[in-house]
Amino acid sequence: MACTLHATVAHKVNDSTLSLKIREKVQDSSLIVSSEIQNFSRQELRKKLPGIVPFLEVLGQNVLVWGWDFFVLQKHYAEISPYIWERNLREGWSWDDNHWAINFFGHPYQGSFYHVAARSSGFSFYPSLLFSAFGSWTWEYFAEREYPSFNDFVVTSVGGSLYGEMLFRLSQRLLAKPDPTWFEQSQSFVLHPLSFLHWKIAGPRVNNPGYFPIDFSFALGGGYRFGSDYRYDKMPADRLDDEWEEFNGAATFMLVYGYPDRKIKAPVEYFTIHAKYEYGQENQLFSMNTSAKLLNYNQSNHKHSWFDIGIYLNFDSYYGNLAKMGNLSLGVGLDLSIPITPNIQMRYRAEPGFIFLGSADFNYDELLEEIIPNYEITREYQYNYGARYFTSIHFNFFNRIHVFDRFNINLMKTMPNSEPHYGAHGYDIIGTNELLAEYLVLKNVALGIRLDSYFKIAAYTGEYFEPMSRTFHSVGIYNRIHF
Repeated sequence: MACTLHATVAHKVNDSTLSLKIREKVQDSSLIVSSEIQNFSRQELRKKLPGIVPFLEVLGQNVLVWGWDFFVLQKHYAEISPYIWERNLREGWSWDDNHWAINFFGHPYQGSFYHVAARSSGFSFYPSLLFSAFGSWTWEYFAEREYPSFNDFVVTSVGGSLYGEMLFRLSQRLLAKPDPTWFEQSQSFVLHPLSFLHWKIAGPRVNNPGYFPIDFSFALGGGYRFGSDYRYDKMPADRLDDEWEEFNGAATFMLVYGYPDRKIKAPVEYFTIHAKYEYGQENQLFSMNTSAKLLNYNQSNHKHSWFDIGIYLNFDSYYGNLAKMGNLSLGVGLDLSIPITPNIQMRYRAEPGFIFLGSADFNYDELLEEIIPNYEITREYQYNYGARYFTSIHFNFFNRIHVFDRFNINLMKTMPNSEPHYGAHGYDIIGTNELLAEYLVLKNVALGIRLDSYFKIAAYTGEYFEPMSRTFHSVGIYNRIHF
């Protein structure tokens, strides 16, 4: 999959011991920074708006989107009626067969507007999540003629609140100064229009996060994918191997919000975003991994180390012809930073978790088309639940050399009664490993090498569903700029 999460670069410092100070410790699994929080004067915060305001905003959003679908796009699914509403209320939830990108990218973004409507009105994270759930529920039952989709409800509510909270915080951070510039206001609008419009019209409300430090980096590079293997039971699917072995380019964006070494006062006060677009001659892949801390216990010793146990909400998504996978999970994570020597810093993370809604690409369609006459593809992925385990280790040598390894494995089982017409159900095991090494050549510029590996094992019940395995690797070089 070559979904590399590169190790970012530390600022060059004059004092060799400075790397052990709290502001230069690892900010996420791949980041060491030396940024100081600026003393922006807080704007006057106004009292929370009545709940009826976000309530009506949520309903108004649904009416607006439905009107666009019905009158402008003329979509069949927007042809609703009282009969459809009564049917939906009577028969209840289902699992839909919509395009993967709609379900795991589109719906969370839609849900972010529900969440931000409440957050911008002065509500905290969890009440805003309830508004997201309300917006999703009303949409599923009353804005589409399709049966209410349980997967859409979960992704829009939970994933939408995660995306909404992160975008709200990033948008409001740009507006934290007393007189933000037009460029900062433009950036805020792009990050989340509703967050900006609320601030512009009604001003900041209570529970506004204000200013938090942000560190981010951007990397460009290229490499070669090799060692592709695709098998049904013991028979290699050679016809699929060649197109996987190719040269590719990659662009990576990484962002860290907040402090990893402090007790958080509110959910999502610390989060990370890793996004990557990989493009080759035959294949493309976009991946985005988000992780937000909801609650934690933190212990910092002197200025050199910390110990943190937290509850994390994670949303991982991979989309392209190399892989399709999306997981919403809750995990309990250990985060440990230790100075091994005055010039060597180590950070270790481990997080077991529960996947309460996942998806994995279904890799039997081409095989079934050869076996079953008139076979029709209804959904190219499975709905799953299961377990997730993530671990990473990061070494910083002399504040110049970074070595980073990240391993992630997902054990998933098909959701009961969620199978499409082919009736396949069983297990998907998907794992990735990323090994990276970077050398700081300038203050904010580094050169790096990477080695990525991907594997998948699928075992479904049924006459035609022989065990399937898929593996490939990728090696590459890149240039990273840290901002």
